[in-house]
Amino acid sequence: MITNQAGLSFSQALGNGFRQTIAGIFARNQLTPKVMLSGHQQETIKRAVKSEGEYIIAVQDTTYYNYTGHQQLSGIGKIQGKIKGLLQHNLMLLNQQGMPLGVFYQEYWTRKGGSMDLAEGEKESEKWFKGLEALREETTEVEHKIVLVEDREADIFDFFKAERGDKIELLVRVHEPRKLELVRDGRVTSLPELSQYLPEYGEKTVQVRRKNREVAVRVRLKAGEVNVYPRADLSPARHKTQGLSVVIAEEIDCVDVKTQERVEQEAAGTSWLLLTSLAVGNREEVERVVEFYAMRWRIEQFHFTLKSGGLRVEKLQFDDVHTLTNALSFYSVIAWQIMAITYQVRENPEQVATEVLPEEEVALLERVTRRKVGTAKDVMVALGKLVGFAPSKRQPLPGTKVVGQALERFYFIKQGFEQSKVSPLQNPTR
Repeated sequence: MITNQAGLSFSQALGNGFRQTIAGIFARNQLTPKVMLSGHQQETIKRAVKSEGEYIIAVQDTTYYNYTGHQQLSGIGKIQGKIKGLLQHNLMLLNQQGMPLGVFYQEYWTRKGGSMDLAEGEKESEKWFKGLEALREETTEVEHKIVLVEDREADIFDFFKAERGDKIELLVRVHEPRKLELVRDGRVTSLPELSQYLPEYGEKTVQVRRKNREVAVRVRLKAGEVNVYPRADLSPARHKTQGLSVVIAEEIDCVDVKTQERVEQEAAGTSWLLLTSLAVGNREEVERVVEFYAMRWRIEQFHFTLKSGGLRVEKLQFDDVHTLTNALSFYSVIAWQIMAITYQVRENPEQVATEVLPEEEVALLERVTRRKVGTAKDVMVALGKLVGFAPSKRQPLPGTKVVGQALERFYFIKQGFEQSKVSPLQNPTR
């Protein structure tokens, strides 16, 4: 139900009476974000098991929510300076084509003065290890290789050496100027100097999100096997990593996918330094590493959907942080649903419409748009029509933000039909 109410406050979306009922459920002591996500996690694993291809991509990242203006919210702490809020760490599974399969792991904390502050001595960096542990322990049914992808915040030597098991591969964007040893000749060099000693593997174009827009980035590739040296007080012979490689993707050009205009390159994004346990013995393998890393932007889109791209969860108003985190986990599943619909339609636009929406909602959509809705593509176009989206050659289908706005509008339409006791299945346009 909430899927079709994207962007409303809780009271607006549910009505005050129902809002109080749901808020009461979220407030229960025995209910936690882990419990909230348990059923969704099981379904996510099932989708992973059924996925085609050799790999499942697991991307994890952290976002924060600003609740400084919510004066009555108890238990909230400061997360940066005077900003009150909380942090949320997510691990999302994707199939090999980048289709979001679900939110697999999630945790919350505050930094200062909140009821969810980390325990003394506990580090925020442990989130990466917890995500890895969850994958290792809870994906026994999944036979695919699982590629765990992280950005520069996970550039932690101990994380590179953490136990992964036989089927989990590592892919981290690194930046720390550590010493590395080239396996092929034993040369020891620093990360900034590494590029000159690696063989080239041609060029590759991948799509990523940058400043909330799709861009096509062309990169020049270099790669080689390396051992990463530990900190200076540890013996490299005893403590260096084994079985890792580096792929360097140097950005050559960047183009906006929608407008085809050239995008000015950012200094911080001119080179991707990727440390991985995946093989890089030929051009195909090197390109695969870059393709998998490019999928990391899916989780940024997930966070955008939650915060700015339709759901606007920073506007949620609850009395305490326990209730709030349960609601955020609930809305996390809704954000995944919005993304999944978008990608599902893009992946197979000709699938039957009822694979995307229930039959009664498809019938109602036909009625209010006065057009036949037989395929998944028809669903997206019809939803877009509700908020004025006009298909074009450059953008034939609406994006995530438009889908969120359309589902919000569709919710009001459904409420109108229900209140007037008009069945959406009576005389739908055919």
